[in-house]
Amino acid sequence: MRRDADIVVVGAGIVGVATARALAATAFSVVLLERFEIGHAHGSSHGTSRIFRLNYADERFVRLARAAGDEWRALERERGERLIERVGALDLGPQATATARALSACGVPHEALSAAAVADRWPILLEPDETAVFQADGGFLRADRAHVALLDAALEGGVELRERVAVTELALGRGSVRVGLGEGELTAGAVVVTAGAWAPGLLETVGIDLPVVPTRETVVYLDLPGAEHLPPVIDYAGIPGPAEGGISRVGNSTYALAAPGRGLKAGLHHSGPVADPGDAADPDETVADWVARWSARRFADVGAAQAKETCLYTNTADESFVLERHGRVIVGSACSGHGFKFAPVVGRTLATLAREAVG
Repeated sequence: MRRDADIVVVGAGIVGVATARALAATAFSVVLLERFEIGHAHGSSHGTSRIFRLNYADERFVRLARAAGDEWRALERERGERLIERVGALDLGPQATATARALSACGVPHEALSAAAVADRWPILLEPDETAVFQADGGFLRADRAHVALLDAALEGGVELRERVAVTELALGRGSVRVGLGEGELTAGAVVVTAGAWAPGLLETVGIDLPVVPTRETVVYLDLPGAEHLPPVIDYAGIPGPAEGGISRVGNSTYALAAPGRGLKAGLHHSGPVADPGDAADPDETVADWVARWSARRFADVGAAQAKETCLYTNTADESFVLERHGRVIVGSACSGHGFKFAPVVGRTLATLAREAVG
């Protein structure tokens, strides 16, 4: 059967462009499809920054983050551009102890800092009896630039990009996969689905059950001069009490990081409601107000909220990633609100699975 491409990648968010870039180094023809336009704000990959950290309580993620850091450095050298601002990362609260154990087990240098030591280094406020775990290799990714860098590398390697093309269904054939586009179709040797919150519905058309739950999360931007010089903060103690302030889902941590050009970006991790990615929704004002109050407690010079927006998480039960091959269909769901940093290694894994599927 005639093929329009050896491999089709569905979804040009950060994981999709990373996969396309990895495939560009092969002899296969690759088409990258995006239902919106590059840089859109409907999914999970928009914005100017994401936390990059080795600070995990799970050793698997510590090791994966180190590998991802090496991949980002290689991309920086390749593109001649700095993509990670390595200003370190701070963990606060009870999970910080487990983070320190995992970092030690993986041989990653880190420091335990008192509230006074934190205050000596940065305008970040802890209670007198609180401590923090600081890891110097962390920081924040310039997310929009990282996305462009991966996409440009893919395009320069021969990947064909098609924007504003929504994939409606997949169908398995003899030695191929048909990619339905509403108007028209493509035939490929393999399909990689990196469609974020849209992936479950698409995969259902070929009988694949993707065990993820999309949620719509609220993000707040606050005025904070010099935010780009501060380490991202993840506060496992600083979350609302049950039903505090009318918040129905209290999340598992509160976070903040620099957002170049926008100040400080902050949110209540995993506090958003279950969402249909096709539905528009406004930010949750109760969450936004709580996050602004938390930011005022933690950052000495923070100002008022300047803007609010939403983003989609595609969540697994344990925040792990789904990287699977089902015959000629490869599933790449790497989010749960923390997948961006891992994109280069996840993309390389998905590219390997796709090459195996084509044969």
